[in-house]
Amino acid sequence: MAGFAARDTEHDGEPIPEGTLLLLDLYGQNHDPELWGTPYEFDPERFTGREPGRDELVPQGGGDASRNHRCPGEDVTLAVLSCLLPRLARLEYRVAEQDLRIPLDRMPTTPRSGFVIELPGEESHGTQESA
Repeated sequence: MAGFAARDTEHDGEPIPEGTLLLLDLYGQNHDPELWGTPYEFDPERFTGREPGRDELVPQGGGDASRNHRCPGEDVTLAVLSCLLPRLARLEYRVAEQDLRIPLDRMPTTPRSGFVIELPGEESHGTQESA
């Protein structure tokens, strides 16, 4: 997630001038073992009985769209998915053997091998990148 600093500020003693491009690594934030004891487990009760700390939870897409933060591409994404999902649900395929590790040294990040599927009677389809 990216944005520009609205005013001069600082973080951990580092100056951040107004207009600086800032990137928030949501994947890293949500999978940091120093913040989460079990970052790869789905745990909907993680905050039961307590409010999340300021730097613990980065909610996306919650609440009324007219008053709360929502993804600017949400409407388009929902329209595309409503057309595409029924076709994908009927598609016969298998996930090909591939390297699905996610490198964290580039943004935006994707699995090293892209995402490759195999259709019956055809070669692999998907994006291939060199590691």
